[in-house]
Amino acid sequence: MSKIFKILSIIFFFFLSNIYVSFASIKNNIIAKVGNEIITLIELENKVNTTLILANQKINQENINKLKNISLKRLIDLKIKQSEIEKFNITINELAIENHMQKIANNLNIDPAELKKYFELSRINYEQYRKEVEIEFLWQKLITQLYSSKIDIDNDQLDKQVLEIYKNKEKITEFKLAELEINYDKKTKNELIKEIKNSFERIGFSETVVKYSISNSALNKGEIGWVSSKVISNELIDKIEKLKIGEISSEIIGAETLVFYKMLDKRFVKDVVKTDINQIRKKILKKKKNELLNLYSNSHLSKKKNNTVIKLQ
Repeated sequence: MSKIFKILSIIFFFFLSNIYVSFASIKNNIIAKVGNEIITLIELENKVNTTLILANQKINQENINKLKNISLKRLIDLKIKQSEIEKFNITINELAIENHMQKIANNLNIDPAELKKYFELSRINYEQYRKEVEIEFLWQKLITQLYSSKIDIDNDQLDKQVLEIYKNKEKITEFKLAELEINYDKKTKNELIKEIKNSFERIGFSETVVKYSISNSALNKGEIGWVSSKVISNELIDKIEKLKIGEISSEIIGAETLVFYKMLDKRFVKDVVKTDINQIRKKILKKKKNELLNLYSNSHLSKKKNNTVIKLQ
């Protein structure tokens, strides 16, 4: 009897072992190949859950279903960015990473020293998230390195714009803005706009940015800081100048992306003469450079994506 019990115990042990192996293999199933890189089911699951946790959303099937496709697209972009970064000798700014992780802890109202433990208790992979943040920072650094010398801003036009503001002593409005940028396709554009607006109503702008935005500003919940009314396009002025603090603009439709803006604050520069003319110039120049670098970033990623074999399993 004892011998039979031992045999049954061994069989049961191997049965359980096979179950655990099967579950592990399911979790590690390859769901996409991006060039020489792979994306596993567990990576997608972690990406979805991390996004929900950071957006203060419940991890339930409804929210998971809404995020699966966009999370997979983000992972594909990250794999392409990682492959491109590895071709260059770029050093990471560890302080920038630590500052970002501290902001995440502050947003979650926990001690930064407890952030890793918080991730573990929430059953999400801290190291995967940190790696994704690192890739985004390295990508920004790469784009700056590759394209800064190619940015051609008409200095005469810039000086003319600065002097016009300075001499006319205009009353300038400055806006503190946050943005959400997302890719769209023509077939589902209207449905996507409706989904984003519903999300604004349900969970707020910042959390929606975390869930959906593809912009680099998503690392900072979409915040892009103070912007002068004199350095932004007429189209954007039309969309935001009448917004009250806390209000969100209607969508701005680009060739491939939709952009929404939230008005965080407003202020007025009443006496421009007292403002350092060099400061005015620096603000305008910084804004123009950032806009161009963002265009270069999207273009560079798009080219690499078009030249990369992407297979969904």
